[in-house]
Amino acid sequence: MIFSKQHIDLDNILLGDFERNSQSALMQDIFHKILRLAKLDSNVVIVGEIGSGKRRLAHIVHKNSNRVNGPFHSFYCIDVNENDYKDAFWGRLKLEPDQITLRYDALEKSSDGILYLDQFSELSPDYMSNILDSYTKGCEQLFRYNKSAQPRLIISLNQESYQNILKGSVWKKVLNKLNPVVIVLPPLRERKEDIPLLIDYFLNEIKKNEADFKNLRISQKALDECSNYKWPGNIRQLKNAVLQGAILSYGETIKSEHLPFSMSWQLPYKFGEKGDS
Repeated sequence: MIFSKQHIDLDNILLGDFERNSQSALMQDIFHKILRLAKLDSNVVIVGEIGSGKRRLAHIVHKNSNRVNGPFHSFYCIDVNENDYKDAFWGRLKLEPDQITLRYDALEKSSDGILYLDQFSELSPDYMSNILDSYTKGCEQLFRYNKSAQPRLIISLNQESYQNILKGSVWKKVLNKLNPVVIVLPPLRERKEDIPLLIDYFLNEIKKNEADFKNLRISQKALDECSNYKWPGNIRQLKNAVLQGAILSYGETIKSEHLPFSMSWQLPYKFGEKGDS
């Protein structure tokens, strides 16, 4: 069984439901702060480990803000090259019949909405600084007569890089130019009480979209192993583990041996059983 993209890309399903129903007091506090923050229209910095749900949180801000009808435009900062950066953030002159205008691709695509700089911390300090300058100068030029259309900026920073960024000049520029609210998202290992809730959501989404997987469930032993695992890849790794378990269990009961090798170190099936090739 090969899942279609809708089964693999679960980042945006049930936006806010994970957090709203969280059993973690820490996540409940963060979620309520996010709901209040969403209405304020201030710029936001979200700090968290890879796979911890930073993009989901950015979408929650968008869905609960006054910009919900505007675009959510994401610029992926990993492996960005000079041409990508220039196309998105450099002002370019455009000749029109009766005038010459200055165009900023990323800013215009996110006008009236949100510009999300995904994995911003993976850029070089020079690129970070240049993008912040381009955002500020571009907004001053494009939206000087209509400040409300200026895109709201949400920046994603990896926890591992955050401490280094704090020591550099780029962070001072972030504070001076953006005056952001900073939200630190805890890793999954610090809110393990949410693991059963997350697994339940992933299982239900698979069952809803895959007719042959209506009996999909997880054994108590496998659930206990998931709850006790540290999940260095956070929610993204848990999601992938559930997907793998669903495939290897043929849509029946996910057992310990169906979990990734990095967790159980057991073969996913015994030779001679269903699925042996």
